[in-house]
Amino acid sequence: MKEKKIKKLINTLIPKPEGPFSLDELSNITGAEIFNHDNTYIKNINNVFDASEGDITFVDNPKYVNEINKTKASAIIVSYFNKKKANTLKPLLLLKNPYLGYSKIANYFYPNRLLSKVSNTKKNNIAKPNYISSTTIIQNNVFIDENANIGSFCSIGPNVIIGKNSVIGNNVNIANAFIGNNAIIQNGTVIGQDGFGYALNTNQYHKIPQIGLVVMGNNVEFGCNCTIDKGSLKHTEIGNGVKVDNLVHIAHNVKIGDNTVIAGQTGIAGSTLIGKNVMIGGQVGIAGHLNIGDNVKIGAQAGVTKNILSHDIVSGTPAIKLKSYLKQSIILKKMVNKNG
Repeated sequence: MKEKKIKKLINTLIPKPEGPFSLDELSNITGAEIFNHDNTYIKNINNVFDASEGDITFVDNPKYVNEINKTKASAIIVSYFNKKKANTLKPLLLLKNPYLGYSKIANYFYPNRLLSKVSNTKKNNIAKPNYISSTTIIQNNVFIDENANIGSFCSIGPNVIIGKNSVIGNNVNIANAFIGNNAIIQNGTVIGQDGFGYALNTNQYHKIPQIGLVVMGNNVEFGCNCTIDKGSLKHTEIGNGVKVDNLVHIAHNVKIGDNTVIAGQTGIAGSTLIGKNVMIGGQVGIAGHLNIGDNVKIGAQAGVTKNILSHDIVSGTPAIKLKSYLKQSIILKKMVNKNG
């Protein structure tokens, strides 16, 4: 399938926002002060990197403060503290807690994101030949290509495209996802449910809508009881040829490059980017908003807290280069034996 056609199909799965809304209206629902006020109407909310004209975005993470002056968004939610770093004439919505403001505006644009009606006919396109168990539920806006094999007690949809020759096991739940050709999804795996996103307001958490998708390439395989969260504003992306063991969690907005393999009980936190041909051992924990390069090897039970350059081999917690980790282990063993 050509890339342009894939993008067009993916766009049919994405929920449509309410609006457009004036800056005054968005200011009222957040309690924000508007700096550089103009008559801009906002059509959507997006992250700081992908936002375009007509979007509003937000900057809260210190890593991304410099993006205030680079983003193509028409308006930006920022803290009073970061206002002094903004060298732009674009409108700024100033708040003590920009993340909470983002949560309120995102909910305003997408108020019905959790609602879906079960249907076996509306907006569905199921090719033949294929085998779909009679105990599986097909919800709205689902396309299943030819030669699919879907097991018992699955839930497919809403907003799902499954490519040719895909094998879906029993008790699998897939929603808000584009899955390429020749996929294998083993029993009990859940794809495309909400990521873990909340904004704290004093002693109460406000849920942040998760409006992106899970987008998988071709020849991807997931083991049993994995969970792959849909993106918050954009997509969680799994490249071609990725192979994932049982009991792996992939959080929202994670991107995994082609032909990466991940062993069981690994957890990858949100917005981390993992390159191509990476090998990740069992029980690895990877923190959020990190960059893992191409051809990296991560040893079992490693705790990754920093970026890893391409071709590095790391192990330990916190993860360091393998040679250093082995030296530390030898020195520590000698110290223990000497004093034991």
